[in-house]
Amino acid sequence: KASAVDTSLGKLSTCHRLLACARVTRYWMGPAFGTKAKDIPLDTQFLLLEVKEGGPYAILLPLLDGDFRASIGGNKSNEIICHEESGDESVLTSGTRALYVAVDDDPYKLLKDSFAAVAKETATFDTLDEKTLPPNVDEFGWCTWDAFYSEVTPQGIIDGVTSLREAGIQPKTVILDDGWQQVEPQKKTKEITSGEDESKSTNSVATKVANGILGIFAKVVSAMYETFVRKAPHNSIPNKIWSFLTRTVLKGQLWNYFDTDTDFGRQLSGFQPNEKFHDSTDGSTIGLKELVSRLKTELGVTRLFCWHALHGYWRGVSPSLGKENGFNATNVMPQLSEHLLKVEPILAWDSVSLFGVGLVPQEQDLSKFYDNLHSPLVDAGVDGVKVDVQSGVSSLGGGVGGGSRIARVYTRALEDSVSMRFASRDGGISCINCMCHSTENLYRYRQTSVARASDDFYPQRPNSHTVHLVNVAYNSLFIGEICLPDWDMFHSKHASGGLHAAARAVSGGPVYVSDAPGEHDTELLKRLVLKDGSVLRCRLPGRPTRDCLFSDVGKDASSILKIWNQNHHGGVVGLFNSQGVAWNYNTHENEVVNKFPPTLTTSIKAHDVESLRDTNGPFVAFRHRSSVVDYLSDGNSIIQSSLSHRDWDIITVVPVKQTEDGGVAWAPIGLADMLNTGGAVSNTTDINNDAAAASAVLTSRGPGRFVAYSQPEPTQVSLIDNPNASTNLPFTYDARSGLLSFVLPSERNGAPHRVKVAWETG
Repeated sequence: KASAVDTSLGKLSTCHRLLACARVTRYWMGPAFGTKAKDIPLDTQFLLLEVKEGGPYAILLPLLDGDFRASIGGNKSNEIICHEESGDESVLTSGTRALYVAVDDDPYKLLKDSFAAVAKETATFDTLDEKTLPPNVDEFGWCTWDAFYSEVTPQGIIDGVTSLREAGIQPKTVILDDGWQQVEPQKKTKEITSGEDESKSTNSVATKVANGILGIFAKVVSAMYETFVRKAPHNSIPNKIWSFLTRTVLKGQLWNYFDTDTDFGRQLSGFQPNEKFHDSTDGSTIGLKELVSRLKTELGVTRLFCWHALHGYWRGVSPSLGKENGFNATNVMPQLSEHLLKVEPILAWDSVSLFGVGLVPQEQDLSKFYDNLHSPLVDAGVDGVKVDVQSGVSSLGGGVGGGSRIARVYTRALEDSVSMRFASRDGGISCINCMCHSTENLYRYRQTSVARASDDFYPQRPNSHTVHLVNVAYNSLFIGEICLPDWDMFHSKHASGGLHAAARAVSGGPVYVSDAPGEHDTELLKRLVLKDGSVLRCRLPGRPTRDCLFSDVGKDASSILKIWNQNHHGGVVGLFNSQGVAWNYNTHENEVVNKFPPTLTTSIKAHDVESLRDTNGPFVAFRHRSSVVDYLSDGNSIIQSSLSHRDWDIITVVPVKQTEDGGVAWAPIGLADMLNTGGAVSNTTDINNDAAAASAVLTSRGPGRFVAYSQPEPTQVSLIDNPNASTNLPFTYDARSGLLSFVLPSERNGAPHRVKVAWETG
């Protein structure tokens, strides 16, 4: 028996191409591509194989079994190695049920069927198909993080929401991120402004420590770290030397750094909001309850979420707080596994490893913990929570029963609390799971239905943006079968703002920004958000199209990332030139592989949208950037698009309806100036045809310029919202392309418009 076991699954003898989703840090996954077992990174949690070109496809899903978690990786001998571990040297096994394997000719059906089978067999999680989504996913949101970081205040929140409203954009959901809780010790000096990047990544912590904390020795320490340590693997000589120094001569300086420049060294010290969110006698500050009331009654906000870590705060909960509230919280020194340290070597010297973490290890105490944590939020009128650092907790299983066990008890207690306190009338639970990409967490979600899809949006890291896009797209293949992937906030007024906005439009997930007050690209936001604060969300998680499932779209210098999704009527394909930067699994950081990525050309067809593959055609394709409509005679007819580096476009694909005699052909496309044009259309009828006339009715959101394909030109377009009276709408028509255009007015009482289009056929 052992707490960790490696087993060879044999050589990978037949594989045309592969896609692996592996952990890049304790918190997050990313994709890797290749053709051989050696291309499968350590701690891969999801492996999709194209056995032969064009299929069949095979899937390998490492499992949880009891207190053990499995993952896979490859070696230079072309073997796939299955690694099983508990994360606690006292929790042993002689073997577990470690792997699910299946084969199918359809990769997307294979994904859906496989996760459903694993969920049923293991009974540890439910699939997204079985869950109800919370209402905020269809609303535009604003998050405080990249606007204020942990220096957020009630006035800053009011200013942020007011600024968006004055720009004509109504945020309906507000996420109050880190900065509202009582923590200890208090931060000493440095204040963070919206222009800085207070990263939640410990990579930046290690670099800043090396670069700035030792006075006259700073240059020596910095040079040592940058030259020998930063890219060094675990257990290498530089790694061992640096780890020793951080536990001896540098330890005091490290504590000073964590205490001054970051929040990573702090523990939760109280359950009520901190002094910034208390009512003051002079009126200079307002409490959380008053803030919520003002946001909802004066500023049009529908709901407020509050951030917290799964275990309270970055370094857990203070043992004294547990004692005061009748539960046992223990400061634990992590016993990190060698396997996890190979994935993320800097774990050896982060704040938790050096100074311990406050955990609540017993399940019976966790219900008290979450009751104390969530009850004040409910009392203040808060509607939901964003729960961070989740896989950080599952990495801390040494001495407390293992990672699988500690994740199980925390997640169960969390879901019990949020389902009781933050559920909507239809059962959707307002909880965003975040920093949660270990299967110890993902395979525990029975009730919560939203999870972040990748590492953060980093406004000050220009090389991170295309990698972010690649990660969210490919990770969504895996996460999207368990939860709705959340592709994170972004800045609208940013060099990559358009790239991020287009990606969110086809993601199928929630859309929210973290703009600082006054820092908005208003025109871009108006292409995402309707006047009432709702968004035109696609119906599924956005995922790569079949022809780029196994393409290394970050560094092969030839492939454009294509993301497909489905609307109520038709579908959409997002196009992104994401070349130039990719994650390096050996150096544990993003690597610039091409400083000047080329302009690339790709082909698009209707059947890139998987849900349209049962429809033969014809179709029309509408290009968002140029407002050009193309007629496609069948699902495999192609159009082409060329994109420069970081450029993008969105193609809306809609089936064409025709009369039996072919006299009328009709396809409602949607609101042309919205990024997800087709998301506006919720219903359309067949063409009603008689000897003299034909007509069709569509239902669409508004306001805005509506476009459709029509052959021939219609005789009339009418707004029929009022069943007793219709209103003729002026329209323009281009006979050559068949593009019909008219303007829909603002909605009345939030009800979509009904429009009738008529043709003379006699």
